[in-house]
Amino acid sequence: MASELPIEAPTAALNAIIRGSTAPAAIKEDLAGFLRAQGVDGADLDAMVAVGAERMLVYRSLVHNRMRNAARDYIPRTVARLGRARFIADFTAFMDEQGARSHYLRDVPAEIVEFFVARWQADPDVPGYIPDLARHELLDADVRNDWRGGEAETGLPLALDRPLRFDGATRLVNYGHPVHTLPRELDDRTVPPAEPTPLLVYRDEQHRPRYLALTTFAAAVLHELIDNGLPVQGALVAAAQALGESLDDDKLGSAALLFADLAERGVCLGAEPTTES
Repeated sequence: MASELPIEAPTAALNAIIRGSTAPAAIKEDLAGFLRAQGVDGADLDAMVAVGAERMLVYRSLVHNRMRNAARDYIPRTVARLGRARFIADFTAFMDEQGARSHYLRDVPAEIVEFFVARWQADPDVPGYIPDLARHELLDADVRNDWRGGEAETGLPLALDRPLRFDGATRLVNYGHPVHTLPRELDDRTVPPAEPTPLLVYRDEQHRPRYLALTTFAAAVLHELIDNGLPVQGALVAAAQALGESLDDDKLGSAALLFADLAERGVCLGAEPTTES
């Protein structure tokens, strides 16, 4: 007689086998009991027991290896500095406590890093720069592969009463360490200093990510322009106010140099057109 259980029971059991940190020991000891605890019985139970614990564990191992390898490909320097044992332990916790939410493998490294960072920040044994390095390596790949970017210039000069248009691959980030300066060799163990590091991230003509260190004022201005879409004058005023400083000639001069530099780099594409432009 065919099982009357909903199809979700075998699927839930496979999920538990793949994700659970205690699953390998449990199914080696009593596969049938493990499956029953997941709600599997009848013909489904017989079929899954016939597969055997070893084959179930091989399937689990294949899934784990594929996801771990995907993450390691995105954050290789972070993994090298953490060490293989710590990386595997963190990944096992990720699978046990959360698991991948996306159906697409390309999304999994970001989910893993998000989970890892929370664990690392709460662990005094993990160097403080490691979360920044992981985010940086992930961002490097994200900017490199972003489908946006390379848009045409607007052909309009900077105007105080208009927002500016920026290349679509542009990002603003704030690190607590200048991890963008670390060597790329996997065996390097340079420790970056702990210091606020605001960066503008963009992509050059060869699709290589580039990182421009920003002053506190420049970061505040670009936040208002890029994230909040303010006109130039409004962005300058808002940035100065956010820092509790006056908008003096030195700041105006530095902003003019910043805008010229970003235009030369192909990051700033000109003033946003109005409906009449």
